[in-house]
Amino acid sequence: MGIGGLTWQHEELTRPEVAAMLRPKVSARQLQAYLNIARKHLPEFKKFTNKKTGGLNGMSKLYKYHIAPLQEIRSLAREHTLADIEEFLQRGSKK
Repeated sequence: MGIGGLTWQHEELTRPEVAAMLRPKVSARQLQAYLNIARKHLPEFKKFTNKKTGGLNGMSKLYKYHIAPLQEIRSLAREHTLADIEEFLQRGSKK
């Protein structure tokens, strides 16, 4: 806990905690899918790529500042497929 009961942005969160914080909450599998999209397209998630395999690094730590971009992906996922979201993010990163 931070000063006055506030949580610091750098307090480590578990994947189940983050999955439960998203609205509506998601399963661990859904969170993994969102992390996989985020790591490919958002700079703050680059460390989530395993350098040896090129896949998702399960050892990377999640923090409170990761929640907002994951929530945005979650919100998009309610209206679009994950493939649509990934295509949208790819187009945005090429600009």
